[in-house]
Amino acid sequence: MQSHRDWLLALHGSVCAYCGTETSAEVITLDHVRPRRGQTAYDRPDNLVLACRVCNAAKADTPLVAFLMQKRARGVFLLHYGEHLSEPLKELARQASERPLLPKD
Repeated sequence: MQSHRDWLLALHGSVCAYCGTETSAEVITLDHVRPRRGQTAYDRPDNLVLACRVCNAAKADTPLVAFLMQKRARGVFLLHYGEHLSEPLKELARQASERPLLPKD
């Protein structure tokens, strides 16, 4: 897991993938986008992102779509800092971050 953390730090710097906040590398956490609930199969790089402690605690075991729908900007950040994620996770982020079009006059 440390190698995944180091890889993400080198790729994006110490930035939260959910809110875009730059955090010191010593305190930024590694988060499972799809909660693992004890399953090691979810420890793959395409399910891991860096997250600030506030976002990681807020997400906890919340399903990804529900977490992203609470603040739609999270999906935009996740797509930017999670281009390495699996395609199904990126699709969930795209759907959650879509904003309705403004009505035409």
